[in-house]
Amino acid sequence: MAEASRVAHAHERSRLRRDLAASQILLYGPLLVCALLKPGVTFHEGGISNYGNYLETAPLYIVAFVANAGFLWAVARAIAATALRHFTRPLIAVCVVELLVLVSTFPRHFSFTFSYIHDYLGVVQFAVEFLLAGALVLRRRRAMAGVGLAVEFAGSLIGLLSALKVDHLLFWGQVIGSLGFSVVLWSTLADLTTVDRATRITA
Repeated sequence: MAEASRVAHAHERSRLRRDLAASQILLYGPLLVCALLKPGVTFHEGGISNYGNYLETAPLYIVAFVANAGFLWAVARAIAATALRHFTRPLIAVCVVELLVLVSTFPRHFSFTFSYIHDYLGVVQFAVEFLLAGALVLRRRRAMAGVGLAVEFAGSLIGLLSALKVDHLLFWGQVIGSLGFSVVLWSTLADLTTVDRATRITA
């Protein structure tokens, strides 16, 4: 019985790792192709959302964020059976906000109102991700996760300075912040083990 439980736990951990890896590969892979197709966005046009402006990159941009949110949602459901089950809803919240940012990308050129909605949703996404990352770091206390949080903070600061017109590095701020968040997620979630139902009841 114990052996069967260990096998089941190993299977669940393997699936969690696959979903987590897929969420990151399917986020950065299409965006890298977008950067190659439209290098001007990287250096001159502002944030990642500008990939949604072009027929060549819009499908890849959509795939990147839908796939990332979808697999992170699967990760969130998986951690519900681990010691970090209290982080399930915050991680789902990250997915929801990410999808809202994606949807708000396309009407933002219709009026300043839609543009402001998109911009503020982007700020909310950074904030929700940073708060979740900070909580995970405090709970798991992994050195690499701490490094990831520092990188995420640096990216958020660059993005804030861009929003305040102090610099024009919004794209790089978003990329750096996203990479930092990815490091935190991988460092804190990739080695989780599912817990027995009895343990969950008494925890």
